[in-house]
Amino acid sequence: MDIDSLLKRNLLGGQEYEPLFPKVACDKTKLGNGNTFDTVRMIKEMVVKYNYQTKEVATLLQKSNLKETCDKIYWFLYNHIQYKADGMEQNLRSPACAFKQRVEGVDCKTYSIFASCLLVNLGVRHFVRQIKQPSFRPDLFTHVYVIVPLNQETGNIKDGYFIIDGTTNNNREPIYTMAHDTEVNLPHFGLNAPKPNRKTVAKKPQFFAKKQSNVAIYSTIVAVIGGVFVFGKSN
Repeated sequence: MDIDSLLKRNLLGGQEYEPLFPKVACDKTKLGNGNTFDTVRMIKEMVVKYNYQTKEVATLLQKSNLKETCDKIYWFLYNHIQYKADGMEQNLRSPACAFKQRVEGVDCKTYSIFASCLLVNLGVRHFVRQIKQPSFRPDLFTHVYVIVPLNQETGNIKDGYFIIDGTTNNNREPIYTMAHDTEVNLPHFGLNAPKPNRKTVAKKPQFFAKKQSNVAIYSTIVAVIGGVFVFGKSN
């Protein structure tokens, strides 16, 4: 039995969620080649760029505590989006594209993007974890999912963590021999530039008149402001 058959699930309809996602064409754009570390970097970039797509859905999945929220996100991903392993081409779908192609199926990378986007909108600190598995090509990183530290203040996973892995039917962490965690942080910007000390005086507009004419011409200035990813050995 292949992995697609092993991880196949019966999906819920999910039509009630469709209006909550923007309409997308799922057009393909090459992001470049690389190993798993490159892919995790691209996953983070996808989360930064497309987390807005899950803003409305995230509010529906938020529960009274962290565990229930993580469980609800897992439930949503597992029961509404089919699993399908990528071939040679490694596809990183935005959440809206993943939901549009939910019957066709996505793999672990897209589940991780989706989960991370939801957590970002809920203000939940989390990591993308990539692992090497002893039972499948043990020399390579072959799986990726999201972990959520219990200690949200420090983010220290030694205090324990929840996982969100939409590929599995039990949301349990696989056995692994090596793991590498990457925290998903969105860029922050401060918007409070100080006023300049010097005083500025607005210039009066200049008027120019042609000879033998009573019509003034205003002089104005207008300013225009205006891949293929392959799971491989780390560097």
